[in-house]
Amino acid sequence: EGGAEGGGGEVFERSGAPKVLTAYVVHRDPKITIVPNFLTDAEIDHMLELAEDYWVPSVVGSGVYKTNNEAKDLTNKTSSNRTSYSCMLKSAQTQAVESIEHRLAHLAGMDVEYLERLNLVRYAPGQFFNKHHDGRFRPKTVFIYLNDLPEGDGGETYFPELGVKFVPRKGCAVMWSNILSPSIDDPRTVHQGLPPRTAMKYGVNCFFNDKPLKQWEDVDSDFGDDDADLVVGKNQTSKRWRTIDAETLVQDFAPSSPQLPGQIVSFNVCQDPRLSVLPGFLSPDEAALLIACAEPDDTRQAQATPEALARIEQRMAAVAGIPLAHMDPLRVAKCEPKMTPDGQVLARGQYGKRFGQKVVFIFLNAVAEGGELRFPRLNLQVRPREGCAVVWQVAAPSSGEENVDPRAAHQGR
Repeated sequence: EGGAEGGGGEVFERSGAPKVLTAYVVHRDPKITIVPNFLTDAEIDHMLELAEDYWVPSVVGSGVYKTNNEAKDLTNKTSSNRTSYSCMLKSAQTQAVESIEHRLAHLAGMDVEYLERLNLVRYAPGQFFNKHHDGRFRPKTVFIYLNDLPEGDGGETYFPELGVKFVPRKGCAVMWSNILSPSIDDPRTVHQGLPPRTAMKYGVNCFFNDKPLKQWEDVDSDFGDDDADLVVGKNQTSKRWRTIDAETLVQDFAPSSPQLPGQIVSFNVCQDPRLSVLPGFLSPDEAALLIACAEPDDTRQAQATPEALARIEQRMAAVAGIPLAHMDPLRVAKCEPKMTPDGQVLARGQYGKRFGQKVVFIFLNAVAEGGELRFPRLNLQVRPREGCAVVWQVAAPSSGEENVDPRAAHQGR
C-alpha cells in the first residue's frame, strides 16, 4: 500500500509549482511511479472550478478490438461497472491547464500531442470503478489525486494482479504503462477505483494515446462533445467565432467595376493557411441540379446532365489550381436537422487521406440558423449561402500526409 506526503523546495513564482519534482518507482515490473506534489493547490482549485457545472455520469468503452482505431471498435456508454461522475476539459483550455499538460508530457516522456483531454472524475461515498484496463491504445496513464480523504476512508486505486494499492494524497500523481509492446495490453495493470466510505474523492485521468490526438481533436461546435461533457465557457459560442458571410462580403467589398457574366470573385479570408470564400460560385439553377443529385430517383424534380456536372467540376479545378484529373469524383451530401455533418476532425494522416491536398466545399442552399462550415483551429466559420464556395489548402503540394496542416481541419455544423 502506497501513499505520498508533501514536501518543500523552491517553487516557480508565477504558478507556485515546484521547480524540482521527485519521482519514486514503487513497482519495477510493470513500472509504476508516484510523484508527490505534482499539482499545486491553486492548480487543483482551478481545474475543479472549471468542472463545477459540467459533471456527467462516467462512461466506459465497450466493444471488441477489430482494427487499430478504438473510435470505431469501442462505444462509450454508462455502465453499472462504473458509478462515478466525469468532466472532460478542453486541451489547453487555460494557461494553467496547458502548463499541466506539458508537465505531464515531460513526466511520461511522450509528446504532448499524444495526450488526450484531461478527464476529471468524482466519486461520492459508495461510488466506484470496478476492474478495468485503460486500453492497448493508451501506452501510459497518469492518475492525479485532487484531494485527501480521511484516514481509512477507502477510495484507493487498487491493482489486484500486483497486490498494490495507492491511498489518495492531494496533488500526487501515479503513472504506469498499459502495454507490453505496441498495441499489446499488459493484463497486470488491470486496476479499480475503490469506493470512498464517507468523503467525496476527486481525481484526474491523464491518458497518453498511441496516436497524436491533441492537435486533431474534434472540437465541438457548441457546448460539450457528443456526450455533453466537454467544458466550454458559457458565453464562448458567440465570442469565439469569426463569422464570414458571403452576402456581407459582396455588399462591403464589391468590385468597383460591374462583374462580367460568369466572372467569379474570390475573397481571401485567411492567409495562413490559405482559405478563400467565393460568393455565387454556382448559379441558383446549378445549385438546384446538385441538390437533385442527393434526392431519390423517383422524387427528383431535375436531372443533372453529364455536361452540366463537367462544367461545375472544371470550375472547381480552376479555383483550386489543380488539374481536373487529380480531383476526386464530385460528392453531394444532404444533412438534415440533428444529423452529424460530414467533415469531423480526424486523426493525423486520416484527414489527408480523406480530403487530399485541397478542398472545394460548396453550399447548395442557405440556412436560417446553424449549418456553418467551421475551422476550430482558426476560430473561423462560414455561413451557408446558396452557391457559395469555400476553398482551402490542406497540405503543401507533394508534401505528403505527414505535412498536413492541422489548422485547416474543418467541421460541419
